[in-house]
Amino acid sequence: MKFLFYISIFILFIISLFSCNSEEETQQINQKIFRYNELEFVKTLNPLAITNEAERRIVHQIFNGLWRLENDGNFYPSLADSTKQIDSLTWEFVLKPTIQLHSTSTQEFLTSKDVIESLTNWAKKESKTDKKLSTQTKIFKEIIGTDYEKAFEIIDEKKFIIHLKIPFSPLIQLLSCTESLIVPNKKNRLGDKFSPVGSGAFYVDYFEDNQKITLKKNQNYFHKTIKLDTLPLLDEIHVYFYQNSEHTAHKILNNELDWIPSSLQSYTVLPFIIQKEKELSQKKYNDNSDKSENQSKRFVSKFIQIDSFPILKTAGFEIQISDTSDVDLRANFFTIQSFRQALNMGIYRESFKQNVSFYAPAHEGIFPNILPKHTQNKANGYYYHPQTSKGILQKVGFDSTNFIKIFAEKKDTVWVNIARKQWKSIGINSILYLDKINKSKADLIATTFESNFADESFLFWKYFDVKSYNEFLIEKEGFLEFEKAKINNQSDSIRINKNDLFALKQLDFDSLFIEYLTQKNEIEREFLSNQLKNNLIRSSPFIEIFYLQTHQIRRSYIAELVPNTLGIYHFDRLDKSILESVELIREDYMYEEKSVNSEQ
Repeated sequence: MKFLFYISIFILFIISLFSCNSEEETQQINQKIFRYNELEFVKTLNPLAITNEAERRIVHQIFNGLWRLENDGNFYPSLADSTKQIDSLTWEFVLKPTIQLHSTSTQEFLTSKDVIESLTNWAKKESKTDKKLSTQTKIFKEIIGTDYEKAFEIIDEKKFIIHLKIPFSPLIQLLSCTESLIVPNKKNRLGDKFSPVGSGAFYVDYFEDNQKITLKKNQNYFHKTIKLDTLPLLDEIHVYFYQNSEHTAHKILNNELDWIPSSLQSYTVLPFIIQKEKELSQKKYNDNSDKSENQSKRFVSKFIQIDSFPILKTAGFEIQISDTSDVDLRANFFTIQSFRQALNMGIYRESFKQNVSFYAPAHEGIFPNILPKHTQNKANGYYYHPQTSKGILQKVGFDSTNFIKIFAEKKDTVWVNIARKQWKSIGINSILYLDKINKSKADLIATTFESNFADESFLFWKYFDVKSYNEFLIEKEGFLEFEKAKINNQSDSIRINKNDLFALKQLDFDSLFIEYLTQKNEIEREFLSNQLKNNLIRSSPFIEIFYLQTHQIRRSYIAELVPNTLGIYHFDRLDKSILESVELIREDYMYEEKSVNSEQ
């Protein structure tokens, strides 16, 4: 009997042991961990100091702004519970009631003081040269001014008012950019600069320089789903920094990575994915090459997805005119608007697709029309009209003895040389500089023009002379209007010259822009925006060639992985199916690396 008793106890122990192990394994399987790779290293988690997209992706998971741009192109309140524009210069904000911060020494909630301190730091941001400041930072500094006590008024713990120096109706759009993310002046228990205190869906749990970053779920995150379910849906995010493309391909093929962001990384990793898949298919179907090829195509579409998304980013040429005398300016063809238009009409943008991956031809102005619209009005860019271009060149006296000077970095030479070849066919000869020492000599600078907050004012602010407004304007009932006396009595400072560069200092341009900035009605502002964009397109300060897109490689079980129009991802609603190991992994889809250094 004792023997049977001991046997029973042993059996119960074994069952209990397997039950515990099974429970732990089930819990581990059900845990949703999202894993992706970055090529660029993360050196800071301060939104005001980021220098690359890898840093930008992470800070948007740790911090929140007052408002946020979603992937449907619309703006939604984030930290703000309510926003009210009292007049053109006064905005009132009320925070959500219970926004708990990440782990600190005590349980703390976001207050108006935290928000004001963070926004003040943004307004105070300085750089050695003004050119290094982003356009959105320049705008914020201009509309806030330097009297910060006057600009920011705390009403109570959850309510505050922003008093603008000049009107800026798209303020909530500006308060959705990366620099506007609210960084509370708090320290976590560790006191580590790479474990900052935020209010985002995730917090930093582990940071190993250039190796791995682990973000963990914020259990007290304030955002909910429409059904009031708890967010985020993921438990952890693991960020790796593999630099070898073949090694990265192995990782995603072997289900050790879920996602590869950025066009550059996707472009370099994709050939290895295709190669490894063909190797698998040929091994399994080596007696039938056609069957192998067909299997390969089906395989990729089922297990690996490649996505493309339009963003507010454009490649082209920015026109540069050096500070010279009026005599030299009149001799410079680039001061003539029709000549700049001829350059635009001398480009056949569709032909770039054969040589430049991931693009769309730029026929809608400097940026594509991808933001939501309240009206059917839209700006129309340039199309290929070689005969019209030739006629303009003949009219302005540009012949074979003249040439234009272009500066480009080596990475852009493919598409730049396509443009040069097309211009040469209509009689525009060019010289290409690749050395930065000659950049100042160039008429055209090959560049990528990117918007970092989703509003047309970003574009207008760059090209309109905002700093001159104080000379022309007076304040009246909270709005800025032109002072008629100065318009009628034109001084040297506001002299209108039809041949001046882009004619952007003409009073009709400035007045339209000011009306845009003061207009509170979104439909009316959109109408003004279209007028401004069309005027800007006709002035041709930029020769837009093609619109860039962002690309990603992902495992098929990853859902809702879509960026907004700025290329920013929010992972709080990202989901990862727990059925992946059952449905989407095959035993024969595991690869062994032969000579790839895992640390690369």
